Formats: sequence, structure tokens, C-alpha cells
Amino acid sequence: YLMGVGTPADLVEAVSRGVDMFDCVMPTRNARNGHLFTSEGVVRIRQSQYKNDIQPLDPNCDCYTCQNYTRAYLHHLDKAREILGAHLNTVHNLHYYQHLMNALRLAITEQRLTHFRLNG
Repeated sequence: YLMGVGTPADLVEAVSRGVDMFDCVMPTRNARNGHLFTSEGVVRIRQSQYKNDIQPLDPNCDCYTCQNYTRAYLHHLDKAREILGAHLNTVHNLHYYQHLMNALRLAITEQRLTHFRLNG
């Protein structure tokens, strides 16, 4: 059991050291603050560069948020302080973390955790 860590890199490192249970608020807290984890790194949706961006948040993600909303709409919701924005961001970040943990479990099962840790 490991408490208080939360970045995806921290979780990968902890799993590689044998940790199998976490207590982490990062996906939800970061979502509420407009910091979204994606396959290409963290997106800070409040930044003006997303104001007119009609791409999905993460084109490689199959969560409800990415399948139904654009970066521009998420930017608008965040700037307007609409609770729906925090909700959709949370849906995405939790999905991202669940996907990461599923990938880690599969890497362990297939005995390729070291490769996963080094190459993602």
C-alpha cells in the first residue's frame, strides 16, 4: 500500500517495485483544476491555445469525454467555471488512470513489466 503518490510515472515506478494498492487523489484534483492526463502528456485545458481547438482531448482515448467533447468545449466549460467541466475532466482522468493500471496488469501477466516501465 502506497499513499500520497499520484503521477502516472510514480504509479509505474511503484508497481515495478511491488506496490499493488494506492490511495491517490491526483486524477480528480487535477481534473477539477483543468490538468488532464493524455497519451501525449498533460493538457492544461485553461490555456488559451485550446479556445478554438476542435480535436478531442486525447484522440487515443475511448472515454466518454474524449468521444463526445472537443478541447474547445472543455476549455469553455473550465473558463466559465461550469461544474460539467470538472465532471467531464474527472471522467477522463479516472479513465486514463484505469487504462494505465490495466496496461500495467497486462504487462505483469505477460512478464514485460520492465519493458513497459522503460518504454511506456
